[in-house]
Amino acid sequence: MKRLRGLILFILAAAMAPPASLLSAAPARTNLLLITIDTLRPDRLGCYGSKYLQTPTIDRWAKSGVVFSRAFAHTPTTLPSHTNILLGTTPLYHGVHDNGFFKVPEDPATLATVLRVSGYATGAFVGAFPLDSRFGLNRGFDVYDDNYGTGAAFEYKFVERKAESVVDAALAWLKGQPGPWFLWVHCFDPHQPYEPPEPYLTRFKDDLYSGEVAYVDSALAKLAGYLDESGLTKNTALVLTGDHGQSLGEHGETTHGYFAYNSTLWVPLVISAPGLGPARVDQDAGHIDIFPTVCDLLGVPKPAVLQGVSLLPAAQGKRLAPRPIYFESLYPYYRRGWAPLRGFIDGDQKFVDSPIPEAYDLKADFGEAKNLAGKDLSLERATLARLMNDEAGPAGRSRPRLDAATERKLQSLGYVGGFQPPTKTRFEPADDLKTLLPFNRMFEDAVDLNSRGETNKSIALLRRLILERADFDNPYLYLVTVLQTQRRFDEAVAVLKKGYDDNPRNYKIAIEYGISLADVGRNDEALVVLNKASGLIDWDPELWNYLGVAYFNKGDLEKALASYNRALSLDPKYAIVLTNLGVVHVNMATKNKDAAALRRAVDFFKKAIESDPNYASAYNGLGSAYRMAENLDAAIFCWSKAVELDPGHRFALFNLGTSLLDKGDKAQALRYLTKYKQLYYNSLSPKDKESLDAAIEKCR
Repeated sequence: MKRLRGLILFILAAAMAPPASLLSAAPARTNLLLITIDTLRPDRLGCYGSKYLQTPTIDRWAKSGVVFSRAFAHTPTTLPSHTNILLGTTPLYHGVHDNGFFKVPEDPATLATVLRVSGYATGAFVGAFPLDSRFGLNRGFDVYDDNYGTGAAFEYKFVERKAESVVDAALAWLKGQPGPWFLWVHCFDPHQPYEPPEPYLTRFKDDLYSGEVAYVDSALAKLAGYLDESGLTKNTALVLTGDHGQSLGEHGETTHGYFAYNSTLWVPLVISAPGLGPARVDQDAGHIDIFPTVCDLLGVPKPAVLQGVSLLPAAQGKRLAPRPIYFESLYPYYRRGWAPLRGFIDGDQKFVDSPIPEAYDLKADFGEAKNLAGKDLSLERATLARLMNDEAGPAGRSRPRLDAATERKLQSLGYVGGFQPPTKTRFEPADDLKTLLPFNRMFEDAVDLNSRGETNKSIALLRRLILERADFDNPYLYLVTVLQTQRRFDEAVAVLKKGYDDNPRNYKIAIEYGISLADVGRNDEALVVLNKASGLIDWDPELWNYLGVAYFNKGDLEKALASYNRALSLDPKYAIVLTNLGVVHVNMATKNKDAAALRRAVDFFKKAIESDPNYASAYNGLGSAYRMAENLDAAIFCWSKAVELDPGHRFALFNLGTSLLDKGDKAQALRYLTKYKQLYYNSLSPKDKESLDAAIEKCR
């Protein structure tokens, strides 16, 4: 009867339906593809007349779309710029002024939350740690893919996901979307250091920055091809921009985040959408204009809080009302307590407010070679004050936040300062970034010397900087990196002690000092320093992780467990902490013959591997747990994986060699034990040397 009733209803519905000739398919909703390329200068794109390279993928989008020739970032750092784009407000409102120490507030709507409420699937695929989900830009995304892996301590070589990996992950998600979607793809590759893959490494050997841009353009071709082949191009709006530019020596700045000249504020902006373009627009645009423009393109309501304007009228040939565009560079202010830098662009007028103010005519001098600032700047300062007041948000919206695990990864990207909340309210010319530039350049020279193998010269320059500018924390931190690499651990501790004594309010130096003390076995001192550091900042998972390390080294497993659990509550996917929890439970299982503890250890190691499949120490720990459970084959598999990921992993090499020997595979055992001896023999005790030699002899 149910089947019959269904058949009758179907027949009735068909009879009541209008003829097919009267039906028209509902128009497909316009999708949104947002592409942000880190550290991208417009003069490296063909559509902006580049003389350095061709960018065929981006140029094809530009040819059919609208190219904005005067688009500007409001900030020259990654997290604030993307917050400006996705919230449609400036840092004056949302409060995110720097990488790492600020978090996106939870209350204003984001572009992702607005589109998800409007029925869009939302996915983000980002290329580097400054946009990690812990900073809050994941709000509104169904999928926020930010899997970067686990970086090593004191490693200044940055960790990033190459553009090809980002695009592949984005495509895998996109191919599963049946309805309208918003996809954000972030490629980090043009950020320094410049290491494009072949053939771009060879082709651009004298201009590696351009090589990175060429590589990203080639990686995006796969995404463009899929949109064409699947027919999605015809109903997809595309917005492509850079989060900020890159200074390649202009004004004495070699990267970004320091000054706010056009070399780092001027960005490309290409908008392509059904029925729009082609066109070129020479009117001023800012990152905060992207959000309202997208709302108009997609036909969704605009949140009232948006501070930008829709660029759609400009794209259609109309003139926008003149307005000033706010910008700031506060990285040196929040990291070092140096003078803040703020200003505005209003047509051809640019004003930079600092102890040594600057003013430029951008029509005649877009490269800002001639400072026109006179003695009377009352009008400019009044305009800036009014702009800052108009764009200000709720007081205390976003306070500085530090997470030392975060800071370690930011160090690897070149953001290497520590957080020391500024106390000064009045700044003199001696505090101006232009005055202090020589110290910044000396530090960059020291980094460059080390990268070129001239380590002794680098160390000498860093020590000189420490003597000349004791409040500049970068030289302490980088010198420690160099000394750690050379295994000069006691010297590294001494450098950090001086930094700690010179800068008692600098949390970054304090925690690194405590970590170094724990690393060399001075656990009681480490606990004193780290507990003091927790009085400055207590929401830092790395702080609690290293408190756990120090307690574990002292044999206090209960306090170690409590510290690790606190760290895990702050970062549930922190692979190092998950591994350390596994180690604690292995020790509990050994000490108390506790099978439940061993099962918990296995669970923690597996979670660590799930969080970071490339973390060798998690595989080593899991192998140890399996060996305790008498599952030798599983243990050998895990240790083999650990050695595959890290060929010099001390414990995995030894464990793998001895286990293979126990299993009777003497040839493979000899291979691993011999390598272990080559790497670590001199650091072993006489008794351990004797045992290792005996094992190797047994293999033979």
